[in-house]
Amino acid sequence: MRFFHLLMLALVAMTLLLGSAHAAPKVNVNALKKGGRVIKKGLGVIGAAGTAHEVYNHVRNRNQG
Repeated sequence: MRFFHLLMLALVAMTLLLGSAHAAPKVNVNALKKGGRVIKKGLGVIGAAGTAHEVYNHVRNRNQG
């Protein structure tokens, strides 16, 4: 397990050192915006599902003492 951690640390260090020699990568801003919108919608759906579940439990447990 310790060997694996040391190996990963060495690979990360090599990647950082070798990757800095290349030019800055181009960032596709439109793709980032689209991804953000998808994540926002997904969180909204999750929130709505949670709210619906809470309402269902409230209605179901309303008549229980």
